[in-house]
Amino acid sequence: MATHEYPEDLQALITQNDIKFPSVEHITAADALKLSATSAPPTTLFLDCRSEAEQSISIIPSAIPYSSFDFDASQATKTTTVICYCTIGYRSAIRAQELKALHPSLTVYNLSGSVLSWSHVGGTFVDSQNRPTNKLHVYGNEWDKAAPEIETVKFGFLNFMLESLREVSRMIVSKFK
Repeated sequence: MATHEYPEDLQALITQNDIKFPSVEHITAADALKLSATSAPPTTLFLDCRSEAEQSISIIPSAIPYSSFDFDASQATKTTTVICYCTIGYRSAIRAQELKALHPSLTVYNLSGSVLSWSHVGGTFVDSQNRPTNKLHVYGNEWDKAAPEIETVKFGFLNFMLESLREVSRMIVSKFK
């Protein structure tokens, strides 16, 4: 696995998060970037596990929102490697566990450090119009650890709470479909 030196405070968040999910396979941002650049035809699928509001700021190019991914087994197996990501890797680790449970033969990773680490290894982002952007949503000061060239966007507390409620509602509705 490729290694990368992250700022100490970001590395602490990454380590703290990754140890919470020992059963999930984690991939470093450097390895994910290398894998995405070398796979042809596209055999790496990035699943964005963040809220729609976060995705409206930016996503990893060609990523698919987790909420719109078709979990039909035949579609899932067309992709040899699935990489789930969010802001730091907590929500995406949960989603990676779920996806692996649904499709045990699928290669599923959680992007360790998620978009924060991705920004530090030169990974790019696009906006909702698929144009390159240097903007990235982070929840607050604790997660404001993106690379220096990235402009971070934070929603206020009320917006955060509304987005959280929307996300929980979507999860509940999807369980009963």
